[in-house]
Amino acid sequence: MPEGVLVALHGNFASSAWWADLLADPPEGWRVLAPDLPGFAGTLPVGDVSIAAYADWVAGWLAEQGVTRPVVLGHSLGGAVALEFAARDPAALTGLILAASAPPSGLVTPEENYPVLELLRGNPQLRELSLGALFPSGRPANFSRLVEDAGRMAAGHSSGNARALAAWRVDPARLAGLPVMVLGGALDTLVTPDLIGVQAAALGTHATVLEGRGHGFPQEDPRAFRALVQSFLAGLPNTR
Repeated sequence: MPEGVLVALHGNFASSAWWADLLADPPEGWRVLAPDLPGFAGTLPVGDVSIAAYADWVAGWLAEQGVTRPVVLGHSLGGAVALEFAARDPAALTGLILAASAPPSGLVTPEENYPVLELLRGNPQLRELSLGALFPSGRPANFSRLVEDAGRMAAGHSSGNARALAAWRVDPARLAGLPVMVLGGALDTLVTPDLIGVQAAALGTHATVLEGRGHGFPQEDPRAFRALVQSFLAGLPNTR
């Protein structure tokens, strides 16, 4: 049987390095692709800073790779990109995995937080503190790389991505029939367990919340995360 393709999309202040464990130990029978979205980790921005523009880029990038009917995995902002991409043509995907994803109704950042977002790009100590809070049970082995990559995000993306998430929304009904797995962390203060539950209900599925983990649960506990992903993939219809 040919390998399936799992496309992993990172979140804000992030990069493909967030998927290092999944890339090193992919689910059995699957190939993992993890791009750096435009404007992240030193890559050039493309178009405006919006969820729709990121989804456009993903569509073009997948076409360049010759990938058809992947499973798309999105974390945080990457979850919004995955939702937007999937809602345009659910039949073009085999499945969708949302990990601490922004909900279909968007995600609003309080105005008082925007000055901090602007400071993060140029302040390594603040980035380390802010990113460290995403991993309450322990920082991943490549944490220093994550901090470095966060500082290489394009100017304008710091606030721009938060504004994009606040302005974006998608109708969950557009994803009807697409297999979806919704995951969250019990200690996540950005996309809380309550938000994860509401998101899952809107998408017609149940939520799985990992106890003792935060927003970065795929990196805090890569073994448990991989097992959940493997189980979901194993249950998908055999359309490859």
